[in-house]
Amino acid sequence: MKKGLLILLLLASTLSLFAQEFRFEFDYARFKYDSTSSFLEIYYEFNQADLTVYEENGQAKINGTINVVIKNIESGEELLNNDWNVVNDVQNQGNGAEERRLIGLIELVVPEGSYNLAVTGLDAVDPSKRNKIEEVIEIIPYINSEGSISDIQLATNILTNSQNTESLFYKNTLEVTPNPSILYSENSPVMFYYSEFYNTASSGKTEPVKIEKLLYNSIGNLVYSATKEMARSTSSLVEIGLVNLKKLPTDTYNFVLSMADTAKKTALISSKKFFLYNPSVKDTTDRRSIASSYLSSEFAVYTVDECDEMFNYVKYIAAPSEKDQFEKLDSLASKREFLYNFWKVRDPNPITPVNELKDDYMQRVNYANLNFRTMQRAGYKTDRGRIYLLYGEPDQRDMYPNESDKKPYEEWFYDSIESGVFFIFGDVSGFGDYELLTSNKIGELRDDQYERRINQN
Repeated sequence: MKKGLLILLLLASTLSLFAQEFRFEFDYARFKYDSTSSFLEIYYEFNQADLTVYEENGQAKINGTINVVIKNIESGEELLNNDWNVVNDVQNQGNGAEERRLIGLIELVVPEGSYNLAVTGLDAVDPSKRNKIEEVIEIIPYINSEGSISDIQLATNILTNSQNTESLFYKNTLEVTPNPSILYSENSPVMFYYSEFYNTASSGKTEPVKIEKLLYNSIGNLVYSATKEMARSTSSLVEIGLVNLKKLPTDTYNFVLSMADTAKKTALISSKKFFLYNPSVKDTTDRRSIASSYLSSEFAVYTVDECDEMFNYVKYIAAPSEKDQFEKLDSLASKREFLYNFWKVRDPNPITPVNELKDDYMQRVNYANLNFRTMQRAGYKTDRGRIYLLYGEPDQRDMYPNESDKKPYEEWFYDSIESGVFFIFGDVSGFGDYELLTSNKIGELRDDQYERRINQN
């Protein structure tokens, strides 16, 4: 996953562990565009010392390439597969030149849908130096009558009333320098942020809206909060600010930005995780504390559709009572809180900043959607998808797509389940939908005459 190295970085006592890695990071934020699409900003970062130096016209240069692939998860179609080359003059030695960060921005308009986003950074001179990072992203247009909030863009600096309109990072009279690594440190402890609120105007209403900033540590303890009021003078509002992290210890943090609109009786919430490496501050946190609210989690910004989709993903591992409970929920807040608690009780190691079980399961969902989809069903809804979500990658997988006397079929074997089990799937219909034909797993379909269903005759 894209933040694996950063999590290790936080736990390490020195940054030198990563001296041999090809350092490339990216982050992204989604903003309003139109009723069918969103504006996607991709922020990327190279390190000068990791790129090969070459000479051109007497000037030492470096060249990094960014490859971006955006694939629709449902249809499997590639929306984009493009390269961008970034050529820079080499900064003179000294004054930290060897650690110079090369930061850039790619802007795209992406239609509504679920996508696999793969961003690869590589040395254009020596392509063997590369780092590929993948994310699953949802594009939901921000135009609606109730109002909405964009993603939070984390930055290392924001210049107000900037006159540098030619800057790559210029927007709304601001120059916002992104922080693609989402890492802050004792040498760079100030977290700047940028976000946009949409459809904030309300007919006949003049009272201001309330903006709240909340910062939670990895176990959900509130470590910073601030509020302010903003006039609803326009239909859209830009919110920028900073939080000084110099007194906080090394940890993973969740920054939550919310707007309460009493006129519309709505609340808009967005959140962003980041990492702080600050070894000079001793961590005195009681790690036995447990987060008490879903508002400090990723679920605080889920829409109704996202909540329903997440529960559809986890139905295979949900207890019957949990399924009944979710079906009875009638509010967005209750669904968010349910999902928060659903994963909380399944966290194998609550003191770590990530839920390892959840991350593993959602990787399986992504794999199933990419590899087992059919024209009629998403990959996780197929028989192969269900088995993959429940048990993971099989120890052995034999595929028979071109047997002369049989329809395509597959055999999966798991050695560590019930002293060894198998699952046999067949494309009985001929449309690529491999049905479960038989298994010796307790509780699964057992049909000793399954071969009659895949025999061509």
